[in-house]
Amino acid sequence: METESRSWVLKRNCALTPRQLLGAFFLVGASTTAVSLAWAWSGAWVVIPFMLLEWVALTLAFLVYSRHATDHETVTLESDLVRVEVVRGSQHDWHELPREWLRCQIDETKKGLVRLVSQKREVAVGQFVSQIGRERFVKEFKAALSG
Repeated sequence: METESRSWVLKRNCALTPRQLLGAFFLVGASTTAVSLAWAWSGAWVVIPFMLLEWVALTLAFLVYSRHATDHETVTLESDLVRVEVVRGSQHDWHELPREWLRCQIDETKKGLVRLVSQKREVAVGQFVSQIGRERFVKEFKAALSG
């Protein structure tokens, strides 16, 4: 009997998408550029390097935020195994654990992360969600695992 697979996506709750953040940063940068150019036009040329420094800082902040805004973990429970995909920046890791002897528990020694252990293989998940989210995942996962 083939059972239906079930998936959980554990990801950050980001307030802004990278596109929205880019718009906000552009708005801030454009307004300070306008003010800086007005001061430079009136003779205070010393503001131009600071304006450029602000643009560099905004660009770096945007790149750092965007690189990790879509970090997530996907846990898929299938009939004979559990697949775990971990995305951190540009790094993608995949793990497959046999379902037969799988154990799922919250590990208090590792920042409260969820440990998925099968035979001698172990994967820790839940780094992108709160402790309440981890507890909810463990409850749902154990119910699906036994069902």
